Order: sequence, then structure tokens, then C-alpha cells
Amino acid sequence: MARLILHIGTHKTGTTAIQHWLAGHRAALGTLGWHYGATDRPPHPRLPKHSSLYRALLEGRYSAEEAAILADHAASGLPDLILSEEGLSLPAFRRFAPLRGLAEHFDVTVVALFRRQDIFLESHWRQLCKEGQTGASLDSFLQREWTRQRMRYDRILDFWAEFASIRAARYDPGHAGGAVGQVLALAGLPLDPGPVRRANPSLSPGVADVCARLTRNGLASLVPMVARVARGRGGQGSGISMARRTALLAEAAPGNARLAERYDIHFDPPDAPAADSPVPASAQAPRDDPSQSAGGHTQTLGNIR
Repeated sequence: MARLILHIGTHKTGTTAIQHWLAGHRAALGTLGWHYGATDRPPHPRLPKHSSLYRALLEGRYSAEEAAILADHAASGLPDLILSEEGLSLPAFRRFAPLRGLAEHFDVTVVALFRRQDIFLESHWRQLCKEGQTGASLDSFLQREWTRQRMRYDRILDFWAEFASIRAARYDPGHAGGAVGQVLALAGLPLDPGPVRRANPSLSPGVADVCARLTRNGLASLVPMVARVARGRGGQGSGISMARRTALLAEAAPGNARLAERYDIHFDPPDAPAADSPVPASAQAPRDDPSQSAGGHTQTLGNIR
């Protein structure tokens, strides 16, 4: 049976760099018998990821997308296939259920990287702010039920484990070759990742908060300009208070214990120095603005369960 490597992210674990690398090294992958599937279908034909698959699943038209994926793979003349889309790391199990049919065509391996939940959620909030896709304050974002469901990494991997082999690990920015090197190693692809590149750096907490305020006040068109001005200033520091961080990790602890037991993924404690961890802020996270409205992307994510 043909093999399929399905890279599902998660968000903010070097996915942009990974996808650009895979798309830019199709010839090298081809020498090993792997085809990185076409990424030129809507809704984002210029991005080197399989957003068409994710969108088809959300909109209930997976059959047509599956046919396009299989036709593209057949046309490549290569035996095995690689797909990458970080949206597939969402706990949208009902929407993603049709993917079980992939096991009829492929021996499926799911590859994923995970950051400790408090770091992941803040980093993802910053990204949504940067894209003008949420007007929520960080504190409000962290309190949402859908956000909290995303902390159960064990349940996410359990869904995929029903029909795929799992190769997952803690995101390690110190890994040789960065996130690209980690994914290549997990996938068993003996290729040189080359120099480490940061393809999608985060905004600082303060700049992210400015972008969120602009979005919730109907000024999302100004967000790209703010993000450009802030580019290169780094995303150090954290907007999560220690009390909030402690509460989040306590909530995630049972799932993380099971994640360690079943999938051998372990996270550093919050007081351990780590390159992946933002510097905790001494101040409380900004209070929620009662007049805010949720941004489009966050609202959409909340409706795909």
C-alpha cells in the first residue's frame, strides 16, 4: 500500500517554514519516492500548504477534494504522498471524520509537534492578532471553551490513532535543522534541512494587543501596517500572568499525563528555563473589554466542532 505522511502542525511550531521547505524540495523528496501534494487549489493557492483539504472538510465537500488529491498523486508517478495543514490539529473530530477513508488508499502516518499549552495558546493568539482575525484580548481568548478544548493534545492524537500511526514530539527550537529537521526526523526522511529559518515570527504581546484592539474596533485594515512596523522587534515576554499560567497548566495536567504515558510527549515545568518559553510577565494580563466582539477566524474556529 502507498504511504501517506500527514503533517498536522500544530500551529506555531514552525509550520510555515516546514511547508515552504517541503514545497521547495519536491525534487529531493521525489528521489525518495515521495510527492508533496499540489497546493495550488483555493482558497489559498499561493500558500505551500493544503488549505484546500482543510476548507473542503469544513464545508462538507471532502469527496471532491479527495478525488483531486488522489488524481494529483497518481499524476506524479511517485509511490508515496505528503500533505501538510496545521488546521487539522484542531479538535474538530466530526468534521474531520471523512479522513478515515484515507486508510483505504494509504498506510497513514500522522506527524505533529506540540508546545506546552500556555506557550502555544499565547503564541497562537498573537498570530491571530497579527492577521487581524481576532479582536479578543488574551485573557478573553484563554477563557473560551473552544480554546480550552485545544489543550487536550491526547484527545487530538487519539482521533488520528484510530486509523494512522502517530509520530509526535514536543516542539524543540534547539533541534538541529529547527522544526524542519524535527519533522523530517519524525517522518523518517533522510534529507538535510539546511539552515534554520524563522518564517513566521510572532509579535510582542503589546503589539498583538494593539492589533486586537484595532480589530475589535472595526479597524482591522490597519493591522498589517502595525505588524510591518513592528517586524523584527521580536516576540519576547509574555502577557499571561503567573496565576493564569498556573491555572491553565493545572487544567491541562491530566491530559498531559496521558499524553506522556501513551505518546511519550513530555513538557518542561513552567519554572524550568527553556528557549521555547516566553519570559513570564509580572503584570496581570490585560482585562477584557466588555464592548469587544470576536474576530472572524476565532469565531469560525469556534463553530467547527
